[in-house]
Amino acid sequence: NLVAQASRLCRKSKEAFEGLNEIIAEREIFAVFPEGKKKKLRIILQNPYEVDDVSWACPVRIEGLHENLRDIIGQDSWQALELAISLVHQLLGYFLKDGGKLHWKEDGDEISLNDLFPLYPKSI
Repeated sequence: NLVAQASRLCRKSKEAFEGLNEIIAEREIFAVFPEGKKKKLRIILQNPYEVDDVSWACPVRIEGLHENLRDIIGQDSWQALELAISLVHQLLGYFLKDGGKLHWKEDGDEISLNDLFPLYPKSI
């Protein structure tokens, strides 16, 4: 019946919305932009949520670099989360290729993508 289906969809949407703000992983690092400006970056992954019967989404942000990224869509929560992590890897890689530098601490030693993502293939 249509009323029951609508009720289930509303309940799923409400549950997804309520869990949306839950941060499941975050990391703070420091960036030095090619022109020399220093800035703290906060990488945030939030709880994946079910979009519909065939897809999930995972909110991701890199505060200080990419504030308004769209939620990353996958076939299930695992894929959505993995794709969100891959996007962070890719965007930070572009930052480094453009001449940026990354550091654990504001004036600390420089780090590479391999330091942040040790399980990914060697990169930059």
